[in-house]
Amino acid sequence: MTERQPNEDVPEVGINSRSEKKSFASRIKGYWILLVLSLLWGLAFVAIRKADFELSPVNLALLRWFISSGAYLVVLLLLGKPKTRFERKDLPRLLVISLANVPLYHLSLNYAEKSVSSGLAGLLISLGPVFITVLSVYSLKEKISIRIALALILALAGAAILSIGGLGVGSGGLIGPIEVVISAAAYAVFGVLSKPLVKKYGALHIAIWAGVIGTAMLLPLISPSFVTQVETLSLGGWESVLYLSLLSTVLGYSMFFTLVSRGAVSKLSIQLYLIPIISVVGGLLLLQEKVTLLTLAGGAVLLAAIALATQVRN
Repeated sequence: MTERQPNEDVPEVGINSRSEKKSFASRIKGYWILLVLSLLWGLAFVAIRKADFELSPVNLALLRWFISSGAYLVVLLLLGKPKTRFERKDLPRLLVISLANVPLYHLSLNYAEKSVSSGLAGLLISLGPVFITVLSVYSLKEKISIRIALALILALAGAAILSIGGLGVGSGGLIGPIEVVISAAAYAVFGVLSKPLVKKYGALHIAIWAGVIGTAMLLPLISPSFVTQVETLSLGGWESVLYLSLLSTVLGYSMFFTLVSRGAVSKLSIQLYLIPIISVVGGLLLLQEKVTLLTLAGGAVLLAAIALATQVRN
């Protein structure tokens, strides 16, 4: 009887083949999740702008996150326990993520869209990935390739071109755009700081914990106007709020944290430049917001950045 030689490589070829197919399928699935997430979050700027006509920025945040937290708790019951029991040492990080995720990001953005169009808000939020990339370099020690750096520069240039014609529009002057930039910074903070917790406890658990804790942080802001505005909210207003609560928040953040768990945060963030383009198109079609030559030029530059970024491989 002959023994199998230790250097036989047929089984290894089969294993490698299966591994490559699994890796390819995972990348394709990731891109589909990214596309759906971009659509959900791009149109969210339109929904916020529309809801802002009937609700104050604070009451919109409260109503949106009350509904989202209720849905999150239902999901949590079905989800079961996290991969690892929560450790007290991770509480400060979770609290920072929750603060950035709910009060800071959403209140700033809701206030901004009182004076800034949904398209411009979506475009200025594209600064968030720039902040993410910088934070990733220092806190996660991720490598930024020349291709990603060039894509970031193009995307930022596109956002600047698109903003030229809109910064002076609206009664808020520069206040509205500054509030969007604050939201972009908050997005970067919870995007980067959440990565270690996502790996440790799971994407959905972190999305739910951060959402529910962040909602609790909003409770001191409740006022009598909340009940009054909710009672008089129109059907269109409810449609916007439910879209923001269930699709943009519950489904969207679950997708976002899932993508965070799959790879480099910097690579994820550059591809999310799809969002501002969708916000501009959504504002044009649904809110009749103006689209100028600068919008087309800036959009073309952003598309070039996306095309460049999606060619990047780990």
